[in-house]
Amino acid sequence: MRVMIIDCHTHMGKGMILEFWWAIEIPPELVIQLEEKAGVDKAVIFPVHYPPELYDLANKEVFEAVRKYPDKLIPFAKVAASHPKATEYLRSAIEELGVKGLKLHSSEGYPTRGIMDLLQEHDLPLLIHTDERKGPLELVPLLKAYPDVKVIIAHLGSPSNYYHQLQAMYLAERFDNVYLDTSVGSDIHENLRLAVKRAGVDRILFGSDAPVYHPAAERRKIELLELNKKDEAKIFGENLKRVLKLA
Repeated sequence: MRVMIIDCHTHMGKGMILEFWWAIEIPPELVIQLEEKAGVDKAVIFPVHYPPELYDLANKEVFEAVRKYPDKLIPFAKVAASHPKATEYLRSAIEELGVKGLKLHSSEGYPTRGIMDLLQEHDLPLLIHTDERKGPLELVPLLKAYPDVKVIIAHLGSPSNYYHQLQAMYLAERFDNVYLDTSVGSDIHENLRLAVKRAGVDRILFGSDAPVYHPAAERRKIELLELNKKDEAKIFGENLKRVLKLA
């Protein structure tokens, strides 16, 4: 039986902030095209960086993309936690758009109780890119306060910081609700191998950060671990299906 592969970390939308790589327009079709080339079946998708007041609009754009490609895309909302309407935007995305989770950058504001209460109420996961200066240990108070909310730490803890990746592994060992997303962070191959050993194969989720990073390259990094087929299947999709309660 063929394993379903699900990418837990992709972006779409029009980059409105002209400072970084996301100052590009990403149609959902581009993400789907890359995933198909990589042999990936589905992708969690959410907006690129927008000005905080525009995330409500961006979430609706994701909704329209998912409605067009329901067999290919899984919607996550995105908000800037520091924005005064962040909780309102999230509630709307959950109740009106049917999102399956939330993506946050803590550099845009640390999660509030309002946000976490909503995720807990609806049993939805938080995918978070932690502050590149502070590292994943900034999550300790949140993890203690909300042990029932599944928290996915993006990029194994950091796209490039070896020590922040070790912090993320520690949190996955210490807290039962912590998962690690492999996107880009898998560039440090020894840390990817170590994450599987320390966090356990049940807590690792395949991700790519497409379209800027190609899912085929990120997939190959998982395959190079040479895990048994059962464990590989967990990372490629079974774990995320469990987290998102997908059939």
